[in-house]
Amino acid sequence: MKKRNVFLAILALITLLVIWVIEPITFNPFKQIKIPPAISESHLNCETPDFALKNDLEFNADRMINEHLSSNHFLGVSTGLYIQNCGTYLSSAGFMNKYEQKRATNEMLTRIASITKPMTAVAIMQLFEKGLIDLDAPIQTYIEDFPVKEKGVISTRQLLKHTSGIPHYASKWEAMSFKNYASLDEALNAIKNKKLEFKPGSQYLYSSYGYTILGVLIERVSGLSYGAYMKQNIWDKAEMTDTSLEERQNYPYKSRLYLKLGATYTKSPKTDLSIIYPAGGVQSTAKDVLKFGEAILNNTLISSESLTMMISATDELAPEKGDDPYGLGWSVYDDPKYGKIIQHGGTQPGTSGFLAIYLDQKVVSVVLSNSFGTRQNAFNLSRGLADLVLNN
Repeated sequence: MKKRNVFLAILALITLLVIWVIEPITFNPFKQIKIPPAISESHLNCETPDFALKNDLEFNADRMINEHLSSNHFLGVSTGLYIQNCGTYLSSAGFMNKYEQKRATNEMLTRIASITKPMTAVAIMQLFEKGLIDLDAPIQTYIEDFPVKEKGVISTRQLLKHTSGIPHYASKWEAMSFKNYASLDEALNAIKNKKLEFKPGSQYLYSSYGYTILGVLIERVSGLSYGAYMKQNIWDKAEMTDTSLEERQNYPYKSRLYLKLGATYTKSPKTDLSIIYPAGGVQSTAKDVLKFGEAILNNTLISSESLTMMISATDELAPEKGDDPYGLGWSVYDDPKYGKIIQHGGTQPGTSGFLAIYLDQKVVSVVLSNSFGTRQNAFNLSRGLADLVLNN
């Protein structure tokens, strides 16, 4: 009898797993289905002759997106271009919810993962501009209960640059957190006693936990919660009306989370982002992320001097051999053709995205996918869409 119960339990688990993956068998990832093509909207009215935009920009951009979908590069994707003194282009394609056969729209809300980091970094620079933060002071100046580390003292600048020695996830499993932290202080308690990987300032190690610490710093200095500060001083100022922390509630137009496994898209477990809200816990739309890029170009959030500080990365420690230097919250690339580009990608369960701001060309490109495992495709599409404008 006991063996029979164990067998039935195992059979039930396998059945649930199969239902989870194929959701349901009449509409599953192994079945060929018609992918909803790109639906776009453009608001382009160029005031200057800087860009000789062709009338078929929207047509060519939609065609490029559809080619990516037909090549199985995405399940659902939302994209956008902002061109200073010209306007915006937005387009979405594929599925927002495959089970219910809901197509992706330009209102699709997705996780933006580590594209959150430059937003947090800009918030830090706002406090710096007000004289409330010394970027090179010990972190204990602002977070008194942060322990002094054996390998050295950590500064805000080092946290921004990922040179503090604070570790990243120990494994891919650690990156998939399901625990909810009621506050950033509670999240800090879970990470503040981790040992440093190296002497602060001596090496580069990308660390989402380092940005959690920056979120706590924002709270301690401003007197506001991280979410409240970001809403008042970043998202509202940039007119990002559909951007927020991903909390435990239902949101209209919120995409389901997917994983790309080979050629197959399956549902992703819904991880909890509360331990890394300032590093990758924000949800947004392509339209809103474009507005963030526009606000950077127009110095709406920080001064041009502060932005110059953020992107002065020529002397930084290289993340990896061949990678672009990392400044204060931005990856910085000097393109021989287009000039300086500041950018950030992001990936986590249920999303892969890429944001690029072409500073010299005054163009912003964004791609948000609702599937983990599509980061390179998001980068390629972002570059391709920008090329349609910049090569005209």
